[in-house]
Amino acid sequence: MRSPLRGEISLKGKISPGQVVVCSLDNVGILVGKVNEITPRGILVDFMVRESRREKVAARLDWHAAHAVRAAQLRRAPRIVPLHPAVEIKLAETVTFIGTILDISLSGAAIVLRPNPGLFVGTLLRVAGRYATVVRAIEDGVAVQFVEPFSTDAFDRWVKP
Repeated sequence: MRSPLRGEISLKGKISPGQVVVCSLDNVGILVGKVNEITPRGILVDFMVRESRREKVAARLDWHAAHAVRAAQLRRAPRIVPLHPAVEIKLAETVTFIGTILDISLSGAAIVLRPNPGLFVGTLLRVAGRYATVVRAIEDGVAVQFVEPFSTDAFDRWVKP
């Protein structure tokens, strides 16, 4: 038996209440539901989920919602230019690059690399002693997100990743 599970989705395009939607969500899977309501932020959907899967899907959706809030809070964190911007970047623990931190926040940094090796989005690397993932390319370098963000009490202009 399937029971409804409610969620809010941001969606572009024309959609109306009662319309069936199919959503593929990372770490959740494919969910089928009916549009319940259209809101300024998106749409409310009643997902039809088997009772045996309902708790697991609800837990994953809750995790995604909490993660989105946490990520938004981290992005609002101040960005600073550290007093010592030179940094060593290691790829696969064997290839080393020298970089310059343009700015750094609790959750990530923008780093110029010379020469720029053209690292791909998703590449795991080590910025000094802190592991990070490349999230986008910037001019002459990369923007990275730290696997473990800094704590606010350990973050000031003297910070070293």
